Amino acid sequence: MDIEELMILLEKSRKSLQVVEETLYDELREKIEELEKLRKTTNSDEEIQRIDDELRTLRRIQRRLFEERTGKIIRAAWAEVCGTVSGIEGLDNLTSREVLFYRSLVDVISSFRDEVLYGHSVKSGEKEVADEPDAYRIVRILDNVEFEGIDGKTYKLRKEDVVSLPSLNANALIKGGAAEVVEIKR
Repeated sequence: MDIEELMILLEKSRKSLQVVEETLYDELREKIEELEKLRKTTNSDEEIQRIDDELRTLRRIQRRLFEERTGKIIRAAWAEVCGTVSGIEGLDNLTSREVLFYRSLVDVISSFRDEVLYGHSVKSGEKEVADEPDAYRIVRILDNVEFEGIDGKTYKLRKEDVVSLPSLNANALIKGGAAEVVEIKR
């Protein structure tokens, strides 16, 4: 692992998410640990100074790479939940750990949004369908209702109808006691 290559990667990472080895962070951490051990066994002041400089540089690069990549991942997750374009380039260059982090952020932000805006709370271990315009839920109508859905359609539903509705509308009806979820067994 060459410091010059890492500096180039760091510079490019300011503009977009670059392709990195799946093990980049592990390799950096191992190199730092290796240098720390070497420093303890070295008696030369000159060698200790060289190791200290290299350690300082590697730690700075490690921290900056983490901050650059994580910041972009957080902004991209936020944009996905809000339904906007993030402008972040290179999302297809995420490592598998970063993909998991990204998906977790989207889930957490979505759950928080649903709880704050719609009064939904997701029970531990369960996952509700997200309140997004393209998400739908199948419900059984408990009372006659008429409303305009977020998809622009006017719904005139009668008691006992079973319909697929935009999840935002379905969840509002469920919360208001006018509908219940239809469980589909596969």
